Amino acid sequence: MDYQFNEDQAALVSAVQAILADHSEIPQSARLSYSYYDADLQRQLVAGGFLDAGRVLGALEAALVVIECARSPKVVETGASALVLPQVLGDEPLEGAVALISLGDLAKAHRNLPIARTALVDLGEEVAIVSVHPGDVEEVDSILAYPYGKFRTLPNLETCRRIKGGSKMRQWWRVALACECAGAAQSAVAFTVDYVKERHAFGKPIGAFQAVQHRLAQCHQIALGIYHLALRAAWSKSAQDADLAACYAQQNIQKLVFDLHQFNGAMGVTNEHLLHFWTYRLRALQGEVGGLYDAALAISGHVFGAVDDQDQHPTVGKDFAIED
Repeated sequence: MDYQFNEDQAALVSAVQAILADHSEIPQSARLSYSYYDADLQRQLVAGGFLDAGRVLGALEAALVVIECARSPKVVETGASALVLPQVLGDEPLEGAVALISLGDLAKAHRNLPIARTALVDLGEEVAIVSVHPGDVEEVDSILAYPYGKFRTLPNLETCRRIKGGSKMRQWWRVALACECAGAAQSAVAFTVDYVKERHAFGKPIGAFQAVQHRLAQCHQIALGIYHLALRAAWSKSAQDADLAACYAQQNIQKLVFDLHQFNGAMGVTNEHLLHFWTYRLRALQGEVGGLYDAALAISGHVFGAVDDQDQHPTVGKDFAIED
C-alpha cells in the first residue's frame, strides 16, 4: 500500500530531490573509497531549512527528508539533526552536524563523529550534550559507509550539560535509524534491479530468471516494509512503533545485503560499484542503539511489561544443569 502526500509534504520531498539531483554524482576518484561525505550538500540542506522540518512542519515531514537523503550514495547527517534533536531539545538549535552515542560505547569509534560539532550521549535517564571540536576527534578507517571517528580524549561528562530525555533520545534514534535504512535499502534494491536487467547469463538477462525475481521481490518487500514502519513511527510518535521499525530493519539487513551483493555478481564485491555506499551503510546501522536484541527486548517490555534481563538469560550467574 502506498500513501498520498499532502501538498506540503509533496513540495518538501520534491525540493529535497531537486537538491539531491544536483549532487547525485560521486567523483570517479572517490568511488574506491568506503564513504563519501558531501559537505556542500550538508550546507545546502541546513541553509534551506530542510533539517528544521521536524520543528517547523512535524516529525513525519522530517522523516521524509531523512529518507530522501538516505537514498543518495553520498553521506549527509540528517537523522540526528532533523529527527532526534527536535524531540529531545525542542526548538533549541545546536551547532553543526550531530553524532549520537551510547554511554557504554563512548571510547569506541562513532558514526558521523568526524563531521559533528555536537554529540548527544545517552546516559540512561539523561542525555549529555557534548561540544565537539575538530581537534577532539581522530578519524578511524572503516569499510562502513559513514565517516567514523573516536575521541582523542574522552569528554568529561560530569562537566557537560545534562537534560532529561534518555528514553526519548533512544526512541527517536531508532526512528532515524529506520528512516536511513529505508532510504538506503530502496536505493540499493533499485540499483540492483537495473543491474540484473543489463547483466546477461546463458543468453538472457539475470533478471529474467524466476529465482532471481522471487528473491528481489522479497528484498523489495523488506525495503518497503522498513519505509512504512519508519513513517508510522514518525507519525504516531509511539515508542513501541519506533522499536518495531528498528527491529524489523535490523532483523532483515543481513538477508537484504547478502542477496543484493550476490545479484550484482563479481562487481558486487568491488568498490568500483556504487552498491556498497548503501549496503555498508545498512551494516553500520544494524548494530546501533543496542541492535536487534535491545529493540526486540524493548518491544517485549511494551507488550508484556518490564522484563528483567536476567529472565532472558536464566543461566547467567546461576548454576545450570540438565536433569533427567
